Amino acid sequence: MNARNDVKRPSDQSLGARAVLAAAQRRFAARVDFLVARWLERCATNAEAAQRLLRTDRKPTREFGMGVSLGVTSPRWDESP
Repeated sequence: MNARNDVKRPSDQSLGARAVLAAAQRRFAARVDFLVARWLERCATNAEAAQRLLRTDRKPTREFGMGVSLGVTSPRWDESP
C-alpha cells in the first residue's frame, strides 16, 4: 500500500485561497479599527466630562453649614475659588 500525502504545499495553493485569506485579514483589520475608534471616542467623552467637572468657574456651595462644602474647588492649589 502506498502512503499518500494530502497536505498541500504553499506553492500548491490556489489563488482563491490567497484571496480568501486577504479578505479575512481586511475584515479583521476593519473590525480592529472600528473597536479602537469606539474606544477613543469613549476616552474623549470621558475627558470632556472630567473637564466639565473640574472647571474653576464654579463657586463652592455652603448649604451644609459650618463651612463644609461639597462643591468642586479649583484644581490649582495656589488659587482661591
